[in-house]
Amino acid sequence: MNQRKSIRVFRVLPAAALALCLAPAVAGAEESDCPIPIDDVKAAIEAFTSDTDKRYDKSHDSFKSTTGSSYHSEYNSDWNDLNKSAGYDTTKLISTGYDLSSSKFSGALDKGKMQSGLPPKVTITMENAVEFAEAAADESNTKLDLAQLRCDQNTEDAALSAALQQLGGDMVDKFQLAKKQACKIVHFIADMQHKKEQLDEIRTEGYPIFHLEKKDKKNFNGKERTIQIRVDLRMYPEYPDGANQDFLLGQIKGINLAYNSYFKWSDNSWSKLNLYEYLIGEDGADDEICYPKIKLTSSVKVATCFKYLGAGDDYIKLRVRGKFWYNSESGTVKLVEAKIPAPFGYLADLSDMKEGKMEDLQELMIDQVASMLGPYGDMIEKAQDWKESCGS
Repeated sequence: MNQRKSIRVFRVLPAAALALCLAPAVAGAEESDCPIPIDDVKAAIEAFTSDTDKRYDKSHDSFKSTTGSSYHSEYNSDWNDLNKSAGYDTTKLISTGYDLSSSKFSGALDKGKMQSGLPPKVTITMENAVEFAEAAADESNTKLDLAQLRCDQNTEDAALSAALQQLGGDMVDKFQLAKKQACKIVHFIADMQHKKEQLDEIRTEGYPIFHLEKKDKKNFNGKERTIQIRVDLRMYPEYPDGANQDFLLGQIKGINLAYNSYFKWSDNSWSKLNLYEYLIGEDGADDEICYPKIKLTSSVKVATCFKYLGAGDDYIKLRVRGKFWYNSESGTVKLVEAKIPAPFGYLADLSDMKEGKMEDLQELMIDQVASMLGPYGDMIEKAQDWKESCGS
C-alpha cells in the first residue's frame, strides 16, 4: 500500500482591495530633474507584459497540442468558470481535485462492497498552488522562487506600486492582466503536480469499483450444480507488467479497467484467474465482452462477461456476469448491473500524468514561468531605481 500523503488545503487570503494594491502617490522631484525617467519604468513594465503574453500563449498552445483541442477547451472553460469572480485578484485563483488517500478509494474493497460515492473534493488555493509549483520545479531541477511574483499576495512591491499609480489606467490594466496570466500558469503546474501525487495513491493498488460475489444453482442436462463468481474490479492507471495500455487524454472512452476474477464450481475450491484486460475498447464496446473462456475442470469452462452501459465524468454504468459451459450446455450468474459513482474524468487525467508527454508539458510550463522572472526582476529593479532617485 502506498504511503499516504496528507493534502493540505489552504484558505484563500482575504482581499481587502483589488489584486493590485497601489501605494500612496510618491511626492518626487520634477520629472525633468529625475535621472531615471518614468518612461524607463514604463518600458520595463511593457517588456514584462509582452514577455508574459508570449509565454502564456506558448504554454496554452503546448497544453492544447498535448491534450487535444477539445479537452483543452473544456479544461480552460471550466477553470475560467471556477475563477470568474476573482477578477485580477490572483489570491482568489483556485482549482479543484479529489483526495484519493482514503483506503475506500485505493485498493480492494471488502467483499460484497460496491463503490458508493465520490472521493472528497479538495480546493487548491493560490497559496497551495505556489507550493505545488515549486515542488514540481524542484523535481525537474529548476530553481523557481515564486515569492517575487506575489501570486498569493494582494500587495505589490512599493516602488512598482508607486510607478504604476503615476503611470495610471492602461498601464495598470496591462500589468494586472500579465500578472494573472503568469499566476494562471502557476496554477496549471500545480494542478498537474497534485494529480501526479494522487496518481501515486492508486498506481499500484488501483481505484476500486466493486468487489462482489454471487452464488447460484443451475441445471445442466438434469444435473444440478452450484456455480459462484467473485469479481474485484479496479481502475489501474499503471498496469502490471505485460498488460495492455491505451490511455486516452482526458476521455471516458478507452479508460482501462483491471479485474481479478474468481470462480467456484460445485464443491471445488475457488479459482483465481488473475486476468488484467480491457473493459472498454477504444471505440466503446456496445456488445457484451467475455474474457476469456478458461478451463476450470476437464468439462467446465468459465468466463467473466462485461457489458458497458455508459459513463460520465462521475459514474460508470455496467453489467457483469459469469458464464459457465458444462459439456454442451451453458449458464450464467448475474453479478451486478448498476450505475456506479466514480470520478472517471479525473481518473483519466491521472492516467495521463504517467505519460512522458505530460511530464514534458509540466516542465515546459515551469520553464516559461522561470523565464518570466527575469523581465519581472528587471521591472522591479527599474522601479526601485526610479523611486530612490526621484522620490522624496
